[in-house]
Amino acid sequence: MKSFKIKNWFVALLVLGLVSCDNEDFFELTNPPEAPWQSLEELEKAPIGAYYTLSGNGGFRVMFSAGRIAGEAYADGMNLANTEEGFPVDVDTEDMYNRNTPGTSIGLFDNGIFRNAYFAIGHANGALDFIAANDGVPFPEEGPDATHRIEGELRFVRAFAYYYLARIYAPVYPDDTPRLPFRTNQATNFDEAKSSAIGSANDIYDFVVADLIEAKRLLPERYDAAIHPEAYADGRANKFAAAALLAKVYFHMGMYDEALAEANFVIEENGGDYDLSEEPLEAFNKTGPVRGKEVIWYYALWAGDGLGGSSNWKHPRRFAWYNASRERAGGLEDNGSRFMVCSDAFLESAGWQNEDGTESADAANDLRYQQLFIRVPAGEDPRFEPTRAYVWNDKYYKAGDRLTNLPILRLADIVLLRAFLRADAGDNGGARADLNSVRNRAGLDDYDGSDADLINAIHNERFKEMAFEGDRFWYLQGARVDIPAGDRGGSAIPWDSPLYSEIPDFEIELNDGF
Repeated sequence: MKSFKIKNWFVALLVLGLVSCDNEDFFELTNPPEAPWQSLEELEKAPIGAYYTLSGNGGFRVMFSAGRIAGEAYADGMNLANTEEGFPVDVDTEDMYNRNTPGTSIGLFDNGIFRNAYFAIGHANGALDFIAANDGVPFPEEGPDATHRIEGELRFVRAFAYYYLARIYAPVYPDDTPRLPFRTNQATNFDEAKSSAIGSANDIYDFVVADLIEAKRLLPERYDAAIHPEAYADGRANKFAAAALLAKVYFHMGMYDEALAEANFVIEENGGDYDLSEEPLEAFNKTGPVRGKEVIWYYALWAGDGLGGSSNWKHPRRFAWYNASRERAGGLEDNGSRFMVCSDAFLESAGWQNEDGTESADAANDLRYQQLFIRVPAGEDPRFEPTRAYVWNDKYYKAGDRLTNLPILRLADIVLLRAFLRADAGDNGGARADLNSVRNRAGLDDYDGSDADLINAIHNERFKEMAFEGDRFWYLQGARVDIPAGDRGGSAIPWDSPLYSEIPDFEIELNDGF
């Protein structure tokens, strides 16, 4: 029986750069060729493997944590709290914070994003090719619905991986400069594998959109125990996850009308599955087969159906760099690895800190600040400057250990996205309603400012809501807002500044397409 750890050599070659070979001996077949999946039960392992590959080949090499570092470090919401005695600042993060990345290859991305994203893409391509070769229904005796769901999940994962790659390694859309290996099918021989086409941001974003449109069409709206395997109940994409990701991609591309349509679908058509009825903490403190009411898609770190037991499921570790507690969650004093602290610029924009560095009255009223951040008074943390207080993000490992589920797509994200899109289109009433729904959930009163300041209020509310989830940099790009300096000093930089990593040398050396 084929597991997600697919035995066929041609699937092991997921994409250029994942393996480095000096000759073709690696590609000699040791077993007779056979169909990779012999039953629907075996094909069910394909999406499980695709999700799993996003977590990479090591516990710290995870797309989610590495990608979130980029979204924070390039932007204005964090600062580097270095210390001679504690854990030193990661040099890649320092390069990003100093905005030195043009012409630089960021090793953190190469391991955490490039390899893992193409691992996921190659895995999805192999299974999608198999489905396509059988006219979309390889096991007709089982009916088409199950295969459609599997295909939808594979397309979702492939789109997610390519979207991460485009944001990290390519200029802001639109741009037609060839940048990234662009494989839409599984390589079938050595020459094909080492001669991948090179795609531009335009190519990749268009492909991501097409995959997500198809994923949305194919995926069910929710898990149904009567027809779906038990493994589909937890941490897997459905129709609303595809639509939510599609809304974010459209927004990043500047396609606001299309983004608004997808956001409307997620918010208005989900049948009550997702709402903002719970306090902010509830999105972040779950483990096992349970989610907060607003969580549309989460990474179920606790489970590994088909992987030989729960212990095989990998858990991201680099959240410790920008989280109050370590992955074992022993409280603030348990994490000597953190160095990405809330910037004064963020705290003042959020209304959580006065200009003199003291805690504001508004901080006591905002549930996000009270539940998801930790303030350390001056002098209480010997690792850092004793004359000032520090505020640390505390969203990760809230369930008590590193098995905490990781929210990736949340309703508050989509509601605030729609608020901006509505305001940009002149629907100030609708924008206020969306803005207020997020504010009220956080324990705050309705926005009482002017329409002239409404869009800025939405930007600021999102700054608070999505802090340390890797959102800020990409959101400002999508909104076409210049990136503030934060605590760096100086002035803002253009929203389309060339802040992206160079392609890894190992890929350029191996791939004849470059």
